Amino acid sequence: MTTITAPARRGLTARREGRIPSLLLGMLLVLATLGIGAASPAGACACGVVAVPGGSASAEVLAETAVLSRNSETGIETIVMGLDLDESVPGATLLMPTPGVPEVRAGSTSTLREMIAATAPREEIELDLWGKDDRYGNGSGVGAPAPTGSAVEVHSVQRIDDFDVVVLGGDAAGVTAWLGQNGFVLPGAVLQHLEQYAVEGWTFTAVRYAADADLSDESAPLRFDFPSAQLIYPMRLSQAASRDQEVHLFVIGESTVSRADASAGAQSVERPFLYDPAMLDWIWADETLRELVGVPGPDSGRYTSERPEVTEMIIQGAPETFTTDIVLEDDPDAEWTYPTYTTVRTVEIAGIPVGWLLVANGVIITGLLAALAVMAVLLAGSRGRGTGPRGAELKAATARAEAEHEAESR
Repeated sequence: MTTITAPARRGLTARREGRIPSLLLGMLLVLATLGIGAASPAGACACGVVAVPGGSASAEVLAETAVLSRNSETGIETIVMGLDLDESVPGATLLMPTPGVPEVRAGSTSTLREMIAATAPREEIELDLWGKDDRYGNGSGVGAPAPTGSAVEVHSVQRIDDFDVVVLGGDAAGVTAWLGQNGFVLPGAVLQHLEQYAVEGWTFTAVRYAADADLSDESAPLRFDFPSAQLIYPMRLSQAASRDQEVHLFVIGESTVSRADASAGAQSVERPFLYDPAMLDWIWADETLRELVGVPGPDSGRYTSERPEVTEMIIQGAPETFTTDIVLEDDPDAEWTYPTYTTVRTVEIAGIPVGWLLVANGVIITGLLAALAVMAVLLAGSRGRGTGPRGAELKAATARAEAEHEAESR
């Protein structure tokens, strides 16, 4: 894990796949029948509340991710979310509350895949001289008119790829009645929490697989664009769940973000990625992501002079702790951080680790130096002959012999 402190980041110019959560928080997954009736008791499922009609096996969310962003100039928030079930059950329903009437449209699987790739751990190279090599990681049938006398407003009814999508407003009783008459059946545990949103004037989007949907392939994500005074992720419906919840969010903004809601202290919050992927040489390719990060282009919705940063958040908590929605606010002083893993590479010459070559060369050089030292000592000794006591005696004897020889020759 590489961390850059806030002072350091101000001096700069501007994930794993990781764990896949089992709930897009704030959404309610319900398995509904196509007719009017009461749902069976909510099943125990990591994806929140699941109503199983006829007592059949529950379907669980296998893979869900969400990308969030809010345009501060227009006040429009965008959520791109993916949903995948482990069982093809016609009528499986997702209920999404939003503070304003959303525009719902099809998304692209490349949006979620690229975001996961952009935040994946980065490789850091460690050079090894000795030969150790290791790698490790830090026709839908929907659209009946509102029941007479009910306080419900049908904003839109549409077919998006494999989904029937309806956007409703009004009080909890009216919304519940409309959903029931059109095959969206909610368990009683959910209705009491639905009331909270209705009183505040929120809108409800119900999404379910169409009766003729092809569930053999991966379903495309859905994109929600809606007005919101703050960057928010709906969560209060999760109080109806029967087991601990987990949500995996990727938030795009001009700053890294942190939780600002009262529920945050009762849950586990991890932020393994807080950085601008472009500063890690990532080039955004997906059209939706290019729009959200502000890359200029013919299809981009906006441009910002600030470098967009991505905050990855993994949130876990018991159902009863989600008494508020997730509210996110700028956190510009947070330390930049992104996950890394280390690859150890051996430096070799002719297949031999450099470390051992250096040792061998060291031994040879040491031997040569020792030999040179011995030779120097021997040479110094030979030069010193004749300067000691015995040398003096030899010189004197030689001088006497030469004098005697000269005398005899005279």
